Amino acid sequence: MIGGAGSLELEPGVVRADSDELLRAVLDQVGLPREYAAAVRGHREALNVLRTSNRLWTHFSPAEDISPGERTGRFRIGGDQPVLDADGRSRISAEDASVALIDEAELPHFVQRRFTIGY
Repeated sequence: MIGGAGSLELEPGVVRADSDELLRAVLDQVGLPREYAAAVRGHREALNVLRTSNRLWTHFSPAEDISPGERTGRFRIGGDQPVLDADGRSRISAEDASVALIDEAELPHFVQRRFTIGY
């Protein structure tokens, strides 16, 4: 499943999707309507359903800033917390996110787990 970055832990136990204040701030920052908060929370709930199911699953939460760019093939992989670059940003190109998804489909490493990527 491909979810969103809003369910990633900003620090242990702190998830943006759980906080109206944190969620509104990031939606305002990236220019999305505040109504989009429902979709962010929906992705978090879908992940929670997977975690309690008896199905085989993998959940991909891309970086907070995912946009068209260059395919570098060079990125870092993480689990429940965002992968941050040297400037403290969680970002990835759509092209590198595609590489990560295909890599996981071809050689699964995150069965029954969530993963994320970033530079």
